[in-house]
Amino acid sequence: MPLKLSENTTIKASEALTNTKQKIPLVHCITNRVTITDCANGVLAAGAAPIMAEDLREVEDIVSISQALVLNIGTLMPLQIEAMLKAGKKAKQLGVPVILDPVGAGATKLRDEVSKQIIDEVKPDIIRGNMSEIRALYGFAGHTKGVEAAASDAVTMKNAKEAAVIVKEMADKFNCVVGATGEVDIISDGKTTYFVANGHPMLCKITGSGCVLSALSGAYAGAAPEKKKEKLLEAVVGAFVLSGLAGEYAYAEVEKAGAGIGTFHTKYMDALNLINADDFKKNAKIYVEE
Repeated sequence: MPLKLSENTTIKASEALTNTKQKIPLVHCITNRVTITDCANGVLAAGAAPIMAEDLREVEDIVSISQALVLNIGTLMPLQIEAMLKAGKKAKQLGVPVILDPVGAGATKLRDEVSKQIIDEVKPDIIRGNMSEIRALYGFAGHTKGVEAAASDAVTMKNAKEAAVIVKEMADKFNCVVGATGEVDIISDGKTTYFVANGHPMLCKITGSGCVLSALSGAYAGAAPEKKKEKLLEAVVGAFVLSGLAGEYAYAEVEKAGAGIGTFHTKYMDALNLINADDFKKNAKIYVEE
């Protein structure tokens, strides 16, 4: 059966945007050193508040005052891994949603082992990665190349339903929300699955767009009125729409100015800040199966 646009989900996604700007959740990020500034600025632009803390002596205190915790394994170091586990376990004790970004899963043994350890010991509420990373975590033969998704794992409107099987099964297996990015994004809690077709290929040309999306997912999850899976699912869909629309709007500005990737990066951050609920309602492309 074909996919159809979901107006009801678009409304819920726009509510996630409004909730975030009203509640200004504090998002604790233990994240990638390459993209840490972009993650902080992206969270700020979306209306939330970031805090980047990974010292073992304070991570439990920081997560205790936070509304979400984002764990990004992009630039792993031994003490950082320990901090992620310590903060993650504290967050779960307190009911603070945990988002895992398994950067480069499938590329090295270390990344696979750390991702598995976090999943086993912390049990994240949300896992956000590209399709190659999601396949690797699930246990399929992945095709990860560095931290980017391989061409053989590309998700389009033609194969989105087939690709969604992995995402749905992984969400069910780990009892969490799973979001896989691609030309078409797939987000599932194991029962309900959404497909987001917003975005632009130039997002793949700036370092850290995926890391920022994981941080945005933390912001929206932190502002969710309830921390049940169905509400976290709606929040993650909202974050995916925000990032996708920001990519579209940024490219339109780049094309108008005849500019390049640096301008795109700046305009992307501008758009994360300027996009509102009406933009969601007019331009979000959220699909469900008929």
